[in-house]
Amino acid sequence: MTTFLWYLLLIFAISAIGGLLPLVKSWSKDSFRLIISFGAGVLIGTCFFHMLPAIIQPLGSNVGIPVIIGFFIIYILERFIMVHSCGEDVCDFHTVGISAFLGISFHSLIDGLSMGAGFIVKDIGSMIFLAIIIHKFPCALSLTSILIQGGYKKAKIIQLAIIFALTTPIGAVITFSVLKNLPEYTLAWAIGISAGTFLYIAISDLLPYVHQHNPRKYFNLAGLMLGLLLMWFGKYLF
Repeated sequence: MTTFLWYLLLIFAISAIGGLLPLVKSWSKDSFRLIISFGAGVLIGTCFFHMLPAIIQPLGSNVGIPVIIGFFIIYILERFIMVHSCGEDVCDFHTVGISAFLGISFHSLIDGLSMGAGFIVKDIGSMIFLAIIIHKFPCALSLTSILIQGGYKKAKIIQLAIIFALTTPIGAVITFSVLKNLPEYTLAWAIGISAGTFLYIAISDLLPYVHQHNPRKYFNLAGLMLGLLLMWFGKYLF
């Protein structure tokens, strides 16, 4: 439990730093794209190298069902219910303000649900934590950049950045408390759904950075591959 709380504290700290940094210093788009590409590799690698192998035995031939459910939950909510925030700066800043905050915070809450479920399965908890903490920093950067672009006052941006930083720890605590006494089959479903959300976030929100037509696109591809390799090596380190 102590390790779990330390993980949540680190996630909050990284999110808060990422959210407050643009108020102090502007972030280069090239550097931002590189971080995003690396984060996409980490999320995809965590899904395929750690989360899916952990649920194959309890779910058997049904392993793909919770994954596709998680994928389409985020797809439907983001594309048909919520206004897409363009939180990763793939498109122009056409949506600003509270809608952007809600969209990115929703992703953050899903990260927390994944963290809570993954920590119960101790073999994958550390890798999910690593995937989340790498993903949170650019998300926090993008949120603050959107709010700055939207003309929000500094005090309001700080307030929203701190709330955003709390969403993942809150989601993780709630999920951990609910799932810790459930049977392995139910827990495997929760992890499978989380894996589906990881895939959607990487493919829809992050991966397009690798394909953007810019002079550094091969650096972005290298960042993606590095993230995948890190998760693959993590199979033997954790």
